[in-house]
Amino acid sequence: MKISRTQAIGITVLGLGLLIAGPLLPGAERITRLGPPSRGHVTDLAPGGDGSFLAGTQQGQLWRLRGGEWTTVRIDLGGQPVTALPAEPAGDPAAGPIGTAAGLVNPPPGMPALDTRISDELATAGGLVVGTGEGLQIQGAGAWQPALPGVNIYRLEPQRVGDTDFVHAGTIGDGVYSARVDDLSYWQPNRTGLPDDAYVFTFAVTRGGRLLAGTNLGLYWQAAPLEPWTPLKVGLERSRILSMLRTDAAGGDAQRLWIGSDAGLQRVDLREDAGGVEALSYAELISAPPDHVRYGISWILPYEDGVLFSAGSVYRFGPAGMSGWYWISLAGVLLILLGGWLFPGRPGSTPARGSVEA
Repeated sequence: MKISRTQAIGITVLGLGLLIAGPLLPGAERITRLGPPSRGHVTDLAPGGDGSFLAGTQQGQLWRLRGGEWTTVRIDLGGQPVTALPAEPAGDPAAGPIGTAAGLVNPPPGMPALDTRISDELATAGGLVVGTGEGLQIQGAGAWQPALPGVNIYRLEPQRVGDTDFVHAGTIGDGVYSARVDDLSYWQPNRTGLPDDAYVFTFAVTRGGRLLAGTNLGLYWQAAPLEPWTPLKVGLERSRILSMLRTDAAGGDAQRLWIGSDAGLQRVDLREDAGGVEALSYAELISAPPDHVRYGISWILPYEDGVLFSAGSVYRFGPAGMSGWYWISLAGVLLILLGGWLFPGRPGSTPARGSVEA
């Protein structure tokens, strides 16, 4: 095949461009499995400080995700499932309180151990609040102070209203209980408007400071603590809402609510004004490969330009490169090789017309 030097260079440059462009081409949003590398079922997911994330497993392992790489956190949890992680650990996460199915590892200094299953924990100005299947344990002066005995606590959530800080306890079968941080000994039922015997699995707080609750029968919002709850209709009124994350939507004043349910990851935009909170549409179910997300979504966190969530394993959802980009890069490699093979003057190549052989 006869070809000029300019044409051979053009083929090579085109191949180099395709090689570089392959992984950089924009693609659609999609779900990608991140790990961790062990086969253990992820039972808790939390920020790990310094831009990292912590994942606890059913096998009692603790992993840290930073910069796309997983490393193990060296801590002996006795092989017990990790059930509660600090929301924002200061320094070494292994030095802070970690809830397991057998109790609280690393309790606050001066506090005795807890030997019951921990469902959640929350650090407050009034001390550490620990949720269990038999009520609350609140950090005191060298002793745990019980509250709500016999109530199955599932999730704890802070809320600031004006100058007052509140803590809300979502329960299995008893709705919500709420207390002011400056008086954690006094918890009031906060369930007016919720379904009877409501299971409250998760909370979120809107930009305007209103509390959202995810239950076994859909979503609800509340204008202020102890006021009646109002249904938030997003098409999931018969679904278990297992996790939520509120973020700002792209453009405008809308807010985005990410929802984890038994069906998968969903999202909906909300409008909030003086009259309350309403959904702008029904929640959109984000499609996932059937061999990936096989469990209910228990935790959702903001991550880069998307979200991080746990559903057995840890997944990322957000913009990703073009699917099959490697074929484009492979074509680039082939063009580079072709351009080099056809380059005039290469030993064994055919001289272009008008060239003079030595």
